[in-house]
Amino acid sequence: MITRFMLAALVSGGCLVPARAAEPITEHALPGTGQRPQAIVVGPDGNVWVTEVLKRQIIRVTPKGAATAFAVPGKDVGVLQGLAVGPDGNLWFTSREENAIRRITPKGEFDGTFPIPSKAVVENKVTKGSWPRGITAGPDGNLWFAEMTGNKIGRITPKGEITEYPVPTDDAQPYGVVTGPDKMIWFTESAAGKIGRLDPKTGKIEEFRLADPKARPRDITNGPDGNLWFSENGADRIGRITPKGEVTGFELPKGTQPIGIATGGDGNVWFTAFKTHKIGRITPAGKLSWFDLKTENAQPFGMTAGADGTVWFTEQANRVGQIDTKSAGK
Repeated sequence: MITRFMLAALVSGGCLVPARAAEPITEHALPGTGQRPQAIVVGPDGNVWVTEVLKRQIIRVTPKGAATAFAVPGKDVGVLQGLAVGPDGNLWFTSREENAIRRITPKGEFDGTFPIPSKAVVENKVTKGSWPRGITAGPDGNLWFAEMTGNKIGRITPKGEITEYPVPTDDAQPYGVVTGPDKMIWFTESAAGKIGRLDPKTGKIEEFRLADPKARPRDITNGPDGNLWFSENGADRIGRITPKGEVTGFELPKGTQPIGIATGGDGNVWFTAFKTHKIGRITPAGKLSWFDLKTENAQPFGMTAGADGTVWFTEQANRVGQIDTKSAGK
């Protein structure tokens, strides 16, 4: 009996040769050259939106990979990093050299620049500002963001009003931020080897130590198991923390340097392996799988969950990638 899978085969020399499965990863080149896309998020319009580091652009990418770039206006625009969809249906992003949070509509219209009150705790050569990094929609109708050199977690209302909360550990360098399943604001402390939790009702912050103080935790996401998962860029690990603060680490090959992380529609956690130019997948039980990228020196960076079980990621090599997690599972 010939099955429907055999019908997809090629007949060669009287033998059935199975057809190759579709590639689970598609890479889309961005227009122009030399662009280094970083943060990525699915917008309210169903497209993917990206911050671009070198050319100071916000880029919109359709599900089929067609890209449109919007140059960010302003003479002091520098590195653009975090990106999130706000409760107002617009996209909000962090602007490092401007020391500000900015807003863009789904039509590509820039609509508001909101200066951050704080500066760097210790001024450095790169920036004198608070170095805003990750940003996320909160459970309270506001957005929350991490200030790396300001050592604070900030809150911004849809009207642009900013409130800041100091991180208890000195020079913790908060990096990634996300609203957890407990409706708390969870964030990574990249220089302290800790995970922080902030109560948006009171502003109270609790901190949880990782096994390695030099782990350099980066991005953080809600997992499929009701816990939070995060990348440990300096320790080559993927970490998991329960809402109660219990931490588990999963070892990766040396030199992986994970950064971006997101939960796929297949019920697994996906992450970017920056140094090895691969995409990793880890099950809630800790089983690892690896997927190669075709682009040389891809340097995959940010990651976000998309529609229909897809996961999207940025490559510092002028590309964005799309993963069909269901196909990868097969």
